[in-house]
Amino acid sequence: MKRLLKLLPALLALSMLFTGCSGTGGIDPASINYVQLEEPKAGQDIAVFDTSMGEITVLLYTDEVPEIVQNFKDLVNEGYFDGQVIFQIDPDYKVAAFGSPDKEGEEGKTNDDKPKKAEYSQNLWPFAGSVCTITYQQGALFKKPYYDSRSFFLGDAELTQEDRTQMSENGFPVMMKNAFETMGGIPAYSQYHSVYGKVISGMDVVNAMTQVAYNEVQPTEEELKKAEKNGVELMAVKRPQEDIVINKVTLSTYDPAHFDSLENCLTTEELNALKEKSQKEQEELDAASAASAVGESGSSSDSSTSSEE
Repeated sequence: MKRLLKLLPALLALSMLFTGCSGTGGIDPASINYVQLEEPKAGQDIAVFDTSMGEITVLLYTDEVPEIVQNFKDLVNEGYFDGQVIFQIDPDYKVAAFGSPDKEGEEGKTNDDKPKKAEYSQNLWPFAGSVCTITYQQGALFKKPYYDSRSFFLGDAELTQEDRTQMSENGFPVMMKNAFETMGGIPAYSQYHSVYGKVISGMDVVNAMTQVAYNEVQPTEEELKKAEKNGVELMAVKRPQEDIVINKVTLSTYDPAHFDSLENCLTTEELNALKEKSQKEQEELDAASAASAVGESGSSSDSSTSSEE
């Protein structure tokens, strides 16, 4: 699975993510709690990454994805991440990958030494500042997603017009579209690379990591043949030219007294304003859609009557 670690947006059927009602296999937009937009609460789990480029503090979403966070915490307590390097970056997507003991990123680990089935929360989305597992496949492509220790920091990725088009075409709710507009991120990673944390301090370090000089490692002929057979497009992997070292990761809990300011958070007033704006826009959009449906129904009825005459 060497080359399945490339971090391009997943080719997902994003239109299957959302539904307007519960119990139909999708996510009810009204039930989403945008916890990433909120400021952390005292006592929440955090992890502090001491790196050769500076310190990064990550808020962990233990309540949302407990298995992923427990796996991460167990590995931290083993000292597993200490001394490892950032093994892959992508300047275009503002990604810096970590969690492998080798510089190629070909190995990962879990707290029980077995690949773990991917875990997702409908409340966590790949906004800028997110920390995500690198999801890969065992067996049929896109059928059995798994993860291990390999993860990535997502820096300040700005939305592209393609992102906006994909969200509109695939039924992203207005609140989520506005959240991505406000926070940045990569919508195409949604519910694929699982989010389990966000950077609350040290985004300058993350962004600097994603912009270092790199070497491109091209896929081998064998890898290309295997990928073609599985319907996967392989691209060159970007390896930092000089080691970016994770000296040590330590676990703690959030204490607001230790932070003068927070990154990737909205104040209560800002969050309420975003919710009110989104609700108004959603109501206008729903009203327009309903009017359009009535118009189409009337047109169809008129056509049917004319045909009968």
